[in-house]
Amino acid sequence: MTPTKVSKLPLPSYTGVIMGITLVFLAFFTYAGPLGYALTATFGGLLLLGYWRYAGRFGWIGVVLLVLLLWLVSRSTLLYDLNSGADFSQYKTWEDQEWLKIMLQPLWYGALILAAWAMKPKTASGLMNVMLYAYIGLCGLIIVDALSGARLYQAVSAALYKPIRPDLAMVKVSLATYAFVLLYWPLMLAGEHRLRVVKLVALAACIIAPLVTGGSAPLMALIISGAVFWIVRRFPVIAGIGIYKVMAVLVGLKILFTPLIIDLIRRLGWGDNVRQFLPASWDARLDIWEYAAQKILQKPFLGWGFDASRHFGKSIPLHPHNMSTQVGLELGYIGLFLLAAVWVLLVLRIGRGAPEVPSAGFAELRELSKAEASLQTDPRPYALATLSAVFVIAQLSFGIWQEWWLALMALVTAIYLMARTASQKV
Repeated sequence: MTPTKVSKLPLPSYTGVIMGITLVFLAFFTYAGPLGYALTATFGGLLLLGYWRYAGRFGWIGVVLLVLLLWLVSRSTLLYDLNSGADFSQYKTWEDQEWLKIMLQPLWYGALILAAWAMKPKTASGLMNVMLYAYIGLCGLIIVDALSGARLYQAVSAALYKPIRPDLAMVKVSLATYAFVLLYWPLMLAGEHRLRVVKLVALAACIIAPLVTGGSAPLMALIISGAVFWIVRRFPVIAGIGIYKVMAVLVGLKILFTPLIIDLIRRLGWGDNVRQFLPASWDARLDIWEYAAQKILQKPFLGWGFDASRHFGKSIPLHPHNMSTQVGLELGYIGLFLLAAVWVLLVLRIGRGAPEVPSAGFAELRELSKAEASLQTDPRPYALATLSAVFVIAQLSFGIWQEWWLALMALVTAIYLMARTASQKV
């Protein structure tokens, strides 16, 4: 009897399957609504908790981030509730502990990032190939829907949830452009050696999507991240100092001095001179920032307490729309210093071992020759461009503690790590 032949088709790994499902969820919620990002990252992280055995890879960034989280807890309502005799046997008491959500998220999101970090090149390459074309398709969908006045989104919302006003539907559609901008550089890294037309289509889609949806912050983030990418590749050394060290100093100073600069602008009345040229949304942001800067200087060291931004009434609707201002307002300059340390360490970690000679220009916007294709791609400029896009958006939009925003940052980090693995020739 002839023995049955066993199939040699390799089955996908458990990690690859979980990460693939996570990326499907990411694509779906990019259109359906960003609040689903928290569910997406939590799903992947919960099923990949075993990767915390590689926690040492986070290094000093993880240590400083942990200290920042502990400072956040100390400035939350926890100590007050303990001293006032709150009943912690009741679920409602725990539900009111906003700090607990912030502490748990790094547990899931960290596992997701570590899993992506440890992924095998073949698996990472396959996932990134699919992600690149899904990205272009999603950008096209958002552009078409935005040009139609978000009619498709309205129809989907009415069918699956409830009817939504056209103006609110357009806002929901525009939120997808934030993910597009943050994902652009990791996907260009993964597709470094792809056909030129594929990369040009991705770039065009990433530019057109914010334009047709009215997303000024994502477009600004794309422009600035592109400038950072070009500078880092063209000028590896400035005045004898490595470009990544220069960028780290600039980022740290920007975080620490933002409240002081805003208050100085208010005192000198410079804001009044530019308001006439600002759209209504940016004018409102300037009002919020000036008010928050005044409050920061009233309690500069300890701040007003975690999540205090929500309790200043109409002067600060929900949050200040600025990462530095919100952390300074709630956690004081102690928290702001720790935040700056995290960002500085991130930039320095990205630049570790960076070459000190200029590399070729925008290779991702042209087709590489066979000789060039055999070379490994330097992922550092892509990483710093991605980080700069996150930084710009964090300084202009959203609350720093919003679950979906933190989840999106974790997902983008995981995708970058997979793209970096996929881009390297082994």
